[in-house]
Amino acid sequence: MRFAAIDFETASGAAASACSLGVAIVESGAITERREWLIRPPSLRFSPINIQVHGITPERVAHEPEFDALWPQIERMIGGRPLVAHNAAFDMGVLRATWAHYHLEAERAPFLCSVALARRCWPQMRGHSLGVLAQEFGIVFQHHNSLEDADTAARIVLQAAEEYSAETLEELLTRTELRLGEVSPGGYKSCRRIPRRPKPPKITYVPEPL
Repeated sequence: MRFAAIDFETASGAAASACSLGVAIVESGAITERREWLIRPPSLRFSPINIQVHGITPERVAHEPEFDALWPQIERMIGGRPLVAHNAAFDMGVLRATWAHYHLEAERAPFLCSVALARRCWPQMRGHSLGVLAQEFGIVFQHHNSLEDADTAARIVLQAAEEYSAETLEELLTRTELRLGEVSPGGYKSCRRIPRRPKPPKITYVPEPL
């Protein structure tokens, strides 16, 4: 099992307003490295609602590097691994918008949405938010801290892999009938369930009359 779980926090409703990024690296089925970056967004206009959610203020990031300066070290840490994020549409939207804002070149990145995975693995649960899943599996974490959220998303995927006896991400995807999404500076494909092929119509042989 090998992937990089990520989580962004943003300054506002603008996708290209990342103010924090957490990354948890999984190698051989274990979390081996974790790191959080504070990021100065292109504008220091923060939404009060966002500050209330994650606690990051303009003053806290005013002297931090912008994303384009941090991207080379983030990219090295991810190391070409598939990405994982909880509610990945949000995080991949932030990543794509930020790449575009800074005109950064990046390879197409495959990703798994851990919400989609959780819905396939545990449909009976009362919900599939990060908080609900963490409570179900006894994971103690600080919600809306980017590193804690990334770490928890990684642990949810590892929990699913254990329950499905999957040693690789590919095995887990096969057993849960999911396919990876894909994000790039110029495109986005969502992570979704593999559609089942319709069964061919049953042909009944009727003998011709004599």
